[in-house]
Amino acid sequence: MTKNRMTGKDYRKEWQEIQQRQKSLKAHVDQRLRELIEKYPDAYIDFNTTAKEISGKWIENMSPYGMIGYIEKIEQWSEEQQGVQQLRME
Repeated sequence: MTKNRMTGKDYRKEWQEIQQRQKSLKAHVDQRLRELIEKYPDAYIDFNTTAKEISGKWIENMSPYGMIGYIEKIEQWSEEQQGVQQLRME
């Protein structure tokens, strides 16, 4: 049984696909963060900062990982305010 090795073209194609998926994910994360900021402007990001203080320019310069962290904090704040717990399946 022989296994075909990937060629340079294969690696380039895979790399381009990964970059495209990363670009798409960043756009989705950016959109979700902006939606949450608009919906929950009083959500605390940290002790002194609320969501409404995050500007569009600040988001543009933020890494996707940082944006995801803010999304998690806003969602956690929202959950605490509503007193609702989402069920988790085991």
